[in-house]
Amino acid sequence: MKHETGTYSKEIYDENHPEEMQELLDFANMVFSMSYGGTDFASLLPKAYARSRWHVPTHHMIRENGRIRALIDTYPLVMKLGGETPAARKIKAAYVGTVCVHPASRGKGYMIELMKRAEEDALQQGCALMLLDGDRHRYQYFGFECAGVGYRFQMEQNNIRHCCAQTYSAAYMASSVYSFEELDEHSPYLDFLYGLYQRRVVTARSREAFWLCLQSYHAAVYVILRGSEPAGYVNLSEDEKTILEIEMDEPGELPRAVYDLMIGFELPQLCAKIGMDETAYIRQFEKMCDNCSAAMSHQIKILDYKAVLEFLLSWKQKYHTLAEQECVIGIIKGEEQIPEKYLVSVTKECICVSRTERAADVVLGALALIRTLTTGLGIAFEQSIPVDWLPLPCYLPDADTF
Repeated sequence: MKHETGTYSKEIYDENHPEEMQELLDFANMVFSMSYGGTDFASLLPKAYARSRWHVPTHHMIRENGRIRALIDTYPLVMKLGGETPAARKIKAAYVGTVCVHPASRGKGYMIELMKRAEEDALQQGCALMLLDGDRHRYQYFGFECAGVGYRFQMEQNNIRHCCAQTYSAAYMASSVYSFEELDEHSPYLDFLYGLYQRRVVTARSREAFWLCLQSYHAAVYVILRGSEPAGYVNLSEDEKTILEIEMDEPGELPRAVYDLMIGFELPQLCAKIGMDETAYIRQFEKMCDNCSAAMSHQIKILDYKAVLEFLLSWKQKYHTLAEQECVIGIIKGEEQIPEKYLVSVTKECICVSRTERAADVVLGALALIRTLTTGLGIAFEQSIPVDWLPLPCYLPDADTF
């Protein structure tokens, strides 16, 4: 397809295409380095750009005279409720990333074309959802909006010390209980730790990708050892100032483990990023923290409203009993004036969403719907949707982003 002076192509490479992948990575590294300093996508996102994972992302490109001038990659996610069980509810999603246009080719409409092509491909692949991160108002033009809430807990050593003194005996605090060993891809603990990961309300990683995902953005992952036995894992940011993800076999031991982490790593301060569905950890971090803040997380575009609404409501019902109610939501998409109407029904037996001709209880634009349902702002501004349902969760750890 010709577009101005460029030609579009969709590519999936593998280990047999080293020259093509090197050209793509060189282009992405160059464009991003011009704005953000030195960038190396192979080390930044090994889950997609390590050689063994080249086959995973889909590359949408526009070339001029054979040379890449615009690029969007999509990374596939299968989001699951209930781990690897056959009965797990699933939706497919496409995470958009590595969005870049050569400075000399900007203003030609290449990004508009590539976003359209990426969405068409996501629909063909059966994706119900697209996600990305970045400039909110830039991506609103393409139908994306901020969604979901994540919590940030800020802690200092004194906070942890006082919390542990209130929680555990003096004898239990007399010496360290937990130690931390950095993992590599050959660690004998990985199967056990992946089992702990599967206890999360929503999962999005295969066993094959588990360790590589935790390396995203130069983060490091440590096994939490109780003596010589694994008790959990913690994913730390590159500067070791933020817990990006943590899982323990006994969540009640979290304060003790965080205390040993801060003392052992000589961290005067530590932040933890937690999703609103991680209720056991929220209770523990609330006791430990000096302060807490909430922020919107990813940006999403809904491709299949029935599938996404059912999934998000089922996600919340995993940790919060929803009121048994019905609501008809009208959604205005693009320049359309007549809304698509969906009957959303929550009962003890099931959560069901279906198209309907009934009068809408509320009519919202596509972007307003995302904000209303998933950010908590709907509680204040939109009373037609059952308040008990809001906000719906839509948060993934950094290891799942792209």
